[in-house]
Amino acid sequence: MGQDQTKQQIEKGLHLYQSNQTEKALRVWTRVLEKSADPAGRFRVLGCLITAHAEMGRYKDMLKFAVVQIDTARELEDPDFLTESYLNLARSNEKLCEFQKTISYCKTCLNMQGTTVSMKLNGQVSLSMGNAFLGLSIFQKALECFEKA
Repeated sequence: MGQDQTKQQIEKGLHLYQSNQTEKALRVWTRVLEKSADPAGRFRVLGCLITAHAEMGRYKDMLKFAVVQIDTARELEDPDFLTESYLNLARSNEKLCEFQKTISYCKTCLNMQGTTVSMKLNGQVSLSMGNAFLGLSIFQKALECFEKA
């Protein structure tokens, strides 16, 4: 599947998803993931799958796709993609109450300063880290993270 076709199928899935046809969208995106050879397209479709599964409360599936997205980001050798994928991994672990892992992945994101995306995501990273500290009942650190966010 070429780049243009991948992009069209991702957009088709987004349209279905926005029309509340979630299962159809998931099938389209899963097909794209299986057939696409374009790493950037795969990265984007993985982001769609992660978001959809998060919104449906399917956190184990969210985590599964986040791990694949990390591998795809490494393949692309792009620090912006890597930062975004670590945030998705942190969020997945946060939802699964794996708070120590969440904090670790958030710190990894924050240590990737200098990328275009990292500056835009710092608030979201701080929010996830604050939620993790809150889950661990470390209230002062949670408050500090929420203030940063």
